[in-house]
Amino acid sequence: MGANTRLDSLSDLIKHKANVKLICPCGRVHIFDAERLNRYALLRSWNTQLEALRYRVRCTECQGRGVRLKATPEPPTLADPFPRTEVEWKRLHRRLRG
Repeated sequence: MGANTRLDSLSDLIKHKANVKLICPCGRVHIFDAERLNRYALLRSWNTQLEALRYRVRCTECQGRGVRLKATPEPPTLADPFPRTEVEWKRLHRRLRG
């Protein structure tokens, strides 16, 4: 990444092969795969800008919102809560769209 690279949205992170680090005020840190988080956000019709997305995600420990989201080259740290297979993604899509 160059010095002038702006990573403002999930699509920017995907383009630069970065993941998303979520840092909660309670001190808990998780790293999610940016592609899977982006797909989930688009299915939910969420804004994928990092500043807007920080109020949508919630800490699993304290249930608090307002986590900080940062770009990181590190691999995901835990099994994410998103669907694992294409069939599960399609099932989620049908459920959300009615």
